[in-house]
Amino acid sequence: MNTKMLATLGLVALLLGGCIVQSIQPLFTDKEMVPCPQLAGDWVQTEDAIETGRWSFVPEEGRYRLTHTDEQHHQATFLVTAGKLGTNIVLDMFPEDTLPKGQVNDLMAAHLIPAHVFAKAVKTNDALMLVLMDLEWLGKHLKANPAAVAHFWRRDGDNEYPILTASSSDLQKFIGQYVNDTNVFKNEVVLLAKSSVASPLKKSEAGRFPQNGRMARRAD
Repeated sequence: MNTKMLATLGLVALLLGGCIVQSIQPLFTDKEMVPCPQLAGDWVQTEDAIETGRWSFVPEEGRYRLTHTDEQHHQATFLVTAGKLGTNIVLDMFPEDTLPKGQVNDLMAAHLIPAHVFAKAVKTNDALMLVLMDLEWLGKHLKANPAAVAHFWRRDGDNEYPILTASSSDLQKFIGQYVNDTNVFKNEVVLLAKSSVASPLKKSEAGRFPQNGRMARRAD
């Protein structure tokens, strides 16, 4: 397994804190990729006029390379694949590397497994909204319907949460059932086009990503 992918997941684990639905398998195959030109460019994530992150998407051979910068100026790159579930554009984000490289302890890196994270992409004027499946909903659903989709449970102290292991086709069938359900896809990241941000934003001093099990609060 690629060491740089393992190193990146160390950062991903810190960012996501187990609050995001993760999958071992990708959501789409190479043949199922679709273009998503509205994704390309530089985006700013904000909360209460405070900059909480920067997202830069660059087209690359049918996919997009995302460079994400968090509130503490930590950077990582991800390979983003766009596909369609019904009429929805859904993104599959997969970790590539940390910037600068090699910041994770070698032994720690050997214990980490990179995972896919999915988000529905909705473009509105100068904003891009990424909407993610709610992990709490998924846990309750799989407790009640364990055969709904292949998964295993990961225990973290007194808590446990599911990690999806289904094939791409089975993932599409399962996620496609709920992609339009706002009680399931409800965790939102709202990004503003960098060019539309009129004045410099305040810099946050503390990381808040995610917040209360969500990656970001929706902008009003």
